Formats: sequence, structure tokens, C-alpha cells
Amino acid sequence: MSILNERLKQNEFQSPGQQAVLSLIAAASTVRNKLNLICHEKSISIAQYNILRILKGSYPNGYPRCETSSRMVEKSPDITRTIDRMVKSGLVERKKSADDMRQSIAKITDKGINMLLELNKPIQSFQDDFQNKISKRQCQVLAAICDEIFLLR
Repeated sequence: MSILNERLKQNEFQSPGQQAVLSLIAAASTVRNKLNLICHEKSISIAQYNILRILKGSYPNGYPRCETSSRMVEKSPDITRTIDRMVKSGLVERKKSADDMRQSIAKITDKGINMLLELNKPIQSFQDDFQNKISKRQCQVLAAICDEIFLLR
């Protein structure tokens, strides 16, 4: 009996496809919960961590909201409010675009960069633990399978 069978208290699945989908959802939930705990220790959400990571990649320039949104790992319907909260907490600043005054550009602040530096160690530790439980080759296969799943859109 698989861990998923035990977790769901279910002996059989309708098909291997159903078992795979439910396994993927449950595994993603496990990973998300662990990342939530890490981020919660610094009083931010996974979405805020993701935005900081994205904005760090464009430092010192920043991105407009639509570009940040398109780069999110998990799409967030309220990215504007999320960035507003990050501006209030000093992790991000927002400036009007020089090219289009209707558009604002979000930029990571020094405080936001420091937050990422503080999160690097626990997140790297989690990723290392993940790879210690699942071999490098299995991680590569999992990533390739996920690439195929992305094509289902």
C-alpha cells in the first residue's frame, strides 16, 4: 500500500492517471506547507518570497506588475495587493515608469534583499533535504515529467 493510499484511507484508485494526479497534488501540498513554514518564520508568504526572488533577478531595475505576475511560480490573483503589503513593510518600492506614467515599476529594496539572504539558508537546506531523499537523477526525471504536465494547459 502506498503512502497516498494510507493518507487518503483508500485501497484502490480508478486509474493510474487518477493516482498520479492525486499523488502530485498531495506532494505539492507537502512542499508548499514546508515552504510556508520557512517563509512564515520571516512573516512573509510564499507569494511574497516569489516576488522578492523575481525582483532580485531584475535588480536594480525592477519590473511592472504584469511582468512580475508572468514570472510567478504560482499565479497570484491579487499581486497588486501583495506588492502593496510589501511596499508597506519596506521590502519593495514602487516608482512610476519613465516610459509610461500609467505604469509603476516595483523594485526590491535593501531590506528585501536582506530578507532573501536570510531565507536562502533554510530554503537551501530544504532543497538539500529534498535531494537527499530523492536522488539527483530522480529530481531530473521529476522535472521532466513536470515539463510534460505544463503542456496540459
